[in-house]
Amino acid sequence: MGLMGKLGAPFRGLWAAKSTDRVSAPENSVPSKLVKAQQSRARYFSKSSAGSGDALTKTERRLINTDITTYRSGSDTDTVIRDFSIASPDLSASLNAYIRTAVTGNYVSVAKNLDGTFNADATMALQSILTRFDVLNNYGEGFSNTPSIRALAESLAREFRLYGAAAVELVLDKQKNPIRLQPVSVSTLKFELDKSGQIFPTQEIDNTKVSLDIPTFFYRSIDQDLLTPYALSPMEAALQPVLFMQEFMNDLRRVVKRALFPRLNVKLNSAEILAAMPPQYRETPEKTNEYLSSVVADVADHVNGLSPEDAMVYLDTLEIDYLSRGNVSLNTEIDVLQSLINGKASTGSKTMPSILGQGSSSNNIASTETLLFMKSAEGVQFALNDLFSQALTLAVRILGYDVFVEFTFERIDLRPESELEAFRSMKQSRVLELLSLGMYSDAQASLELIGKIPDPNAPKLSGTMFKYGSTDTSNPYSGTSQGTLNQNLNSDQPTNAKSQNGGKKGN
Repeated sequence: MGLMGKLGAPFRGLWAAKSTDRVSAPENSVPSKLVKAQQSRARYFSKSSAGSGDALTKTERRLINTDITTYRSGSDTDTVIRDFSIASPDLSASLNAYIRTAVTGNYVSVAKNLDGTFNADATMALQSILTRFDVLNNYGEGFSNTPSIRALAESLAREFRLYGAAAVELVLDKQKNPIRLQPVSVSTLKFELDKSGQIFPTQEIDNTKVSLDIPTFFYRSIDQDLLTPYALSPMEAALQPVLFMQEFMNDLRRVVKRALFPRLNVKLNSAEILAAMPPQYRETPEKTNEYLSSVVADVADHVNGLSPEDAMVYLDTLEIDYLSRGNVSLNTEIDVLQSLINGKASTGSKTMPSILGQGSSSNNIASTETLLFMKSAEGVQFALNDLFSQALTLAVRILGYDVFVEFTFERIDLRPESELEAFRSMKQSRVLELLSLGMYSDAQASLELIGKIPDPNAPKLSGTMFKYGSTDTSNPYSGTSQGTLNQNLNSDQPTNAKSQNGGKKGN
């Protein structure tokens, strides 16, 4: 079968390689049982809603009117973490910072033989698969919810931060061609033991359990605890500090208007009010109390209804002044509590204070915290690289190539683009030198520099030593450091007879 035939109709014309017959992959290089169609399900899937015409339920938290401390009563830890990561400003900022930092703008994906050498044909097939995943959908199926590589990476990075693990399924069509990578929420996974004692994942959605013991399902955890098959969330330690912080903020919100802002203090002269009280209220103590209560309520309504620009006009039966805290200040106690809570929330979420906007004004401390945060974000990026490499390796091997795939996102660098140009020039010089020496193939160098396969008509430069000029064999010092130093050994004696032009030439 031709190469284009192996790729199927959706792949035809995606690259300019010739359609040549390929040798079938070695035995056991591809799983014998490949599942056609998607096996995993999204959490919102239900048989009753499928095809019913009813809209799927949208989670509405109404945070504007919700006390988020009530999220502590969630059904399980995953639900509590998910709710607080949306409602809590600090956890939301931490999650967003990790995703934006770990998922960089560019990535490089190459296919290599099992001995580590570059495989150009398999890499071209890999690039075509990535192109299909990114931009080429099956337009005959209507709306396509196939995520691009970057969109998929953002979802998986979110899973890594929330639950400490992520999973993806390589979906195949009826011809067993890879058509997309489907993310699977690890919060829906359970692990079971088979008869041989090996664990395998299952997923239960809408009271239906699906076994994911299939070769097209891939799972990756971060800092896995060996005492349990389940991953541990890196944000779980931040739940108690965040809950304390929100309770503190709720108390502070109630205290601000009562204790920090000045209020009107209205004093009624009870003797004068009783003297002016109508006779019908003097008959019994109950009527007297009723009259006094009505006067107090009437004054309170008028005072509370005043606007800031309204003038105070009152009789001498009232005394009005400002009620303030005087010289008493609680800002120190509030600052101490706030810094304590912020520190615990920062360490619990594994996010440096400078990233959350809570750092000190010291540039040195902020730079150190930023570097440490980048190291933590690289852990998420490395996990993404591993997961994509495993899934894409199977996708390429299905096409008949006995190779493995190395998928890597661009390394994290927080410097601006204009400043990075100088470093890119250094990288370009190094890559071109390796290309000149033959240590890089043309395709490898092109992928390193621009992330694309070179044009088929481009000249072949690998191993041509183009970075090194031709050496003058008549001069033993040519091309060496001694060339300039030995110029003083050349005599200035004329080599030719004196000409008629005054010795300007040939002398």
